[in-house]
Amino acid sequence: MRREINAEVYDQNVLAEGLQVQIDNYYQPKTIAQKRRIELVVGLLDPQPDQKILDIGCGVGTFAYAAAKQQSQAYGLDYSHESLKVAKLLANRFKTGQNSVFVTASALSLPYKDNCFDKVVIADFIEHITDPEKKLLLEEVWRVLKPGGEGVVFTPNAIRENIGEIYWKLRHLVSKEKIPKTDLHYGLISRRKFERILKQNNFKFSFKYADTTRPYLARIPLFNYLLALNLLWKIKKV
Repeated sequence: MRREINAEVYDQNVLAEGLQVQIDNYYQPKTIAQKRRIELVVGLLDPQPDQKILDIGCGVGTFAYAAAKQQSQAYGLDYSHESLKVAKLLANRFKTGQNSVFVTASALSLPYKDNCFDKVVIADFIEHITDPEKKLLLEEVWRVLKPGGEGVVFTPNAIRENIGEIYWKLRHLVSKEKIPKTDLHYGLISRRKFERILKQNNFKFSFKYADTTRPYLARIPLFNYLLALNLLWKIKKV
């Protein structure tokens, strides 16, 4: 049975990992995969000076930081108190605090007025909520985006992760290797299923497969839907 995932789980993870891990993963990434992840999302988000940008499920503030560096007005929202403590600390350390605001709140009930953001970014978040919650999230995103406002959604590919789970089970049978496991990705979703939810919420969108570890897997015709690690959408309120 899956354990309940709540803010305390994320708080505990952040505290256990420590500050330097957050810097090495999200602010000055040490691995190629993490650098690609940030470049992919920021490249599509394209933050501009004075744009008001909301990072939903911001964690320790990765994309709020990226937006603030470009002189955008960056807002980060998460329900993990410890994550936001780190986000505020690092925004000041990396000299973007003057362009950054962080709020502890639910992504399903955004504490903002209608039509107030130019852009939103939702990176590695929707796999942590249920499908009905995804619909509520997109309703809220629609509400707070300005007409013509845009957003970026980045998430693991459910089909690829399911294949990976089968692969690890086979490895376990053959060599008794321990199966990697997380309780956090209980909301994995396929491309088509999420796009149905986008359409229900009246978003226009474009899509691409991505892979932060082996980029060529996202470029293989007919097979990328099985092999690509990541799904990436640009959405627009029209």
